[in-house]
Amino acid sequence: MHEPLGDTPTAVRWIVDLDVDATVALPAGEDVDRGTFLEWLWAAADGLVGVDEGAVDVGEAATLGLVASPLVIDVAAAPADRDWVGSLPTARIACAFESEPAARAATPLLTGLRGCRVVAVRTAAAGDETAWRDAFGPIEVAGFGTVRPAWEPGTAGPGPAGTTIFIEPGVGFGTGLHETTRLCLAALAAWRHAGRPCGRVLDFGSGSGILGIAAAVLGARHVDAVEIDAAVHDAIVANAARNGIADRVRVAAALPAAGPGYDLVLANIVAPVLIEHAAVLGAAVRRRPDGGLAGGLVLSGLRDDEVAPVIDRYRVVLDVAPLHATLGDWHCLRFG
Repeated sequence: MHEPLGDTPTAVRWIVDLDVDATVALPAGEDVDRGTFLEWLWAAADGLVGVDEGAVDVGEAATLGLVASPLVIDVAAAPADRDWVGSLPTARIACAFESEPAARAATPLLTGLRGCRVVAVRTAAAGDETAWRDAFGPIEVAGFGTVRPAWEPGTAGPGPAGTTIFIEPGVGFGTGLHETTRLCLAALAAWRHAGRPCGRVLDFGSGSGILGIAAAVLGARHVDAVEIDAAVHDAIVANAARNGIADRVRVAAALPAAGPGYDLVLANIVAPVLIEHAAVLGAAVRRRPDGGLAGGLVLSGLRDDEVAPVIDRYRVVLDVAPLHATLGDWHCLRFG
C-alpha cells in the first residue's frame, strides 16, 4: 500500500512502515522471532539507516496485560527487563532509508514475507539530532532548588535560590518531575537545613543516582548508591561526575558489608520492596550508644493505602514515629 508522496523536502528520510508479528518467515522459509528478523533486514536491505521499534509506556503495558500494574516510579526509559515492545503480538516498526530508491527496492523484499506487512512508504524530516533535548528543561523542586539537564551550563551546589544539580536523561533517569522524587529532595534539604549530620548516605534503589548525588552536593562525604540494575551504573557515575562529586559516590548492585551506620538512608521505591527490606534498611541507620536513632531514614513511593502498612513495619524496626509529607497522591515518611 504505497501512498502518494508529493514533493520531497531536501532534508528527509524515506520511511517504510511495517507491521511485524512475533514470528516472521524469512525468504528461505525459516521462522524467526522479530529480533532475528530485524537482524536479517539490516543485512538484506541496502540503504537502511535506522529502525524505530516504537515504545509502550507503562500504562499501555498494563492495559495490554504485559505488566500487572501501571505503577513505575520515576523512570524515563524502561530497563531491558521491561522490553514491552518485544512482548507485543504485532509491532509497528519504522525503517528509515537513505533514499527513495532504497526504500522502494526494499518493499518487494518485505511484502512477500509471512508475518510482515508493508503499511506505507513515506517521508519524514531528518530533524535536528538534539531536538529531543527541548523536552527537558530546568525543574524547580520546592524546598530543595533546581534539577537541570546535564548539558546546561553552570555549577552544581547550594545557592541563594536553593541547590542546583544536573542529571542526564537516559536509562534510569530520575527527572525530578515525579512527586516521590520531589518529596525526597525536600526531605533531604530539610534534614540538612536543620543541621542534622549527613556524612554518610545510602541511596537505596538509586536509579539515576539523583538522591545520592543531591546529598553529596549538599555536603555528604560518602554516598553508597545501590541499584540492582547494573545497566544504569555508568549513568550514575556520569551524573556524579557532572556534579563534581564523583569521588564521593560509590555505585554497587547490593548493599555493602556491614560497617558504620549511615547518617541518612534514602529509599524511593515501591511499598512491597520497602516492607521486604525494612530490617536491612532500619539496621543501616546510625544509632546512638543507647540504641536510639542518631541518623534518619526517608521512604517514598507510597500511595494512600500503602502508608499505614509501611509505618507499622518500620515502627517495629525503628521504635519511632515518622514525619509524614504528601504531594499529589504520593506520600513520604521521614524517621529520625
